[in-house]
Amino acid sequence: MDKLVLLHPFRVSRSFAALWSGQFLSGFGDQVFSVILPMVVYSLTGSIQTMSLLMTLNAVPQILLQPFTGVLVDRLPRISMMLISDSMRLVLLVILGILGLLHHLSIVALDVTVFVYGVMSVLFRPAYMALRRQIFTPEIRNPAISLTQIGSQVSSSVGPSVGGLIMTFASSAIGFIFDAGTFVFSVVSLLFIRSTDLNLKTNAIKSKQNTFVRDLIAGYRETVRHPWIWVGILSWTFIIISYSGIIPILLPWLIRVHFKYPDYAYGLLVSMSGVGAILAGIVAGSVRTWKHRGIIAYGAVAIQGLALLIMSFMHWLPGLMLMMAFSAAGNMLFGIIHEGILQELVPDEFFGRVISLEVFSAAIAQPIGYLLTSVLFRSIGGIHTMSAEAGIMFLVVIMTLFIPSIRNFK
Repeated sequence: MDKLVLLHPFRVSRSFAALWSGQFLSGFGDQVFSVILPMVVYSLTGSIQTMSLLMTLNAVPQILLQPFTGVLVDRLPRISMMLISDSMRLVLLVILGILGLLHHLSIVALDVTVFVYGVMSVLFRPAYMALRRQIFTPEIRNPAISLTQIGSQVSSSVGPSVGGLIMTFASSAIGFIFDAGTFVFSVVSLLFIRSTDLNLKTNAIKSKQNTFVRDLIAGYRETVRHPWIWVGILSWTFIIISYSGIIPILLPWLIRVHFKYPDYAYGLLVSMSGVGAILAGIVAGSVRTWKHRGIIAYGAVAIQGLALLIMSFMHWLPGLMLMMAFSAAGNMLFGIIHEGILQELVPDEFFGRVISLEVFSAAIAQPIGYLLTSVLFRSIGGIHTMSAEAGIMFLVVIMTLFIPSIRNFK
């Protein structure tokens, strides 16, 4: 393991440095926004139903549009799509900030903002993932993916706390303007990539002459071309169904209601999740080459499921914190290896469509996981529900590793 390998992308690729810094800051701003939005909604209405409607408005574009946005990503310049998306979200946040300063914020304004924000996010994510495939060249791929995942984890760990501080000592309007400022930096960083990296492909693909439907079908065919891709989408759909019920729903219940720990205990677990993920990212990014990637990747998910299973029966807080770190580390390790394999297997001209299908499967799996958890909780109780869902994660991994093309993937 070479610690210098992890920082290699910053030294050799100005485009990577620009992309990483811009997306790190805008991701940080998004985490601030995720805290401020519900606090504003509850201050205006105090209604759970209103908040639920907002979340639905944000999720609807992911379900309706995600399968089709990959075709646009593979037809149009990816940086241009990201610029449009970030610029639109910047404008929306500035408008919210101005309305907040004038004390004219309303639920209607938030509804419109969240829906358009969701549409822009659907356009942005596959374009961003496809651009990563272009910039993360083979010589920097593994550390570049690791650094990107670490940055995302740091944003999600620190951003919500900053959002809470802004709401406590300033106002929601300041929070919206702060988030808008991070998008300004993101837009500038994307312009930097466009103006300096003249060798970056603009992705004018041959299938541009095809119809939209033919391009969409071609994306499905590319998805099933290699077992790693379609097995990954299928297995992770079931894993996300279980995971999405455990982390946001059952884990807070386990700590606060079942074990009756004070509120700070849940915060400690969330912090340990970030620590485990970041450490795993540092270790993974410092490895020059991977061997037996199929076993390592799905073995990491098996550790994740096993750790969550142990947590459902463990009543010792330090042990719960350790298991939470192992769970997050397994999730991080799989994500790094999986993205690297996708970048190797999927040709650039199909990458947007394959990623869109992956994101779409996750978007469908999450609400199914929420509903399933609610039904099982009422039927068999929280502990049995958590242990059953964690057991399903572990079982899916074992079944996946029985497939030779996955188990023997080098």
